[in-house]
Amino acid sequence: MPELSLISIIIGGIAGCLAMDIWQRLLFFSTGTPPSNWAMVGRWFFYSVRSLTLFHPDIEDKPALSYELRLGWLVHYAVGCGYALIYVIAIHWNLLGLTFADGVIFGALSVVVPWFFFLPAMGKGILARLTPQPVKICILAFATHILFGIGIVFGLSLAL
Repeated sequence: MPELSLISIIIGGIAGCLAMDIWQRLLFFSTGTPPSNWAMVGRWFFYSVRSLTLFHPDIEDKPALSYELRLGWLVHYAVGCGYALIYVIAIHWNLLGLTFADGVIFGALSVVVPWFFFLPAMGKGILARLTPQPVKICILAFATHILFGIGIVFGLSLAL
């Protein structure tokens, strides 16, 4: 397998995020399901760094920031590149390859982060249990992360 560079990791992360974002936009236009709120992610990130606390159950009540949407998009794509780095490490450990099936597996496994960390950190509870539609949110996160994993594989494959 050819050596994967920092540039290929960035391309893989961007491709994964683009797959996720395009899917969410198509879902919004076809069903009205709102996409991820990156402004809230930016707000969460700012208050997490400021307070050195990751859990903000009242994040929606905290004062809005003029730049929170831009910050949220930046965090989203930076995290995507972090996932791509993890994927590359898994390739080097011979745990995954650059196949469609491995992208699906990686995406399916990666959904544990929003289910068990990010949703609780934003006050939505484990598996979104504190939301009006936890099953729907979990299914959407699962589908989105599968597409994200496929996007990472696509991006890494393009970059080689």
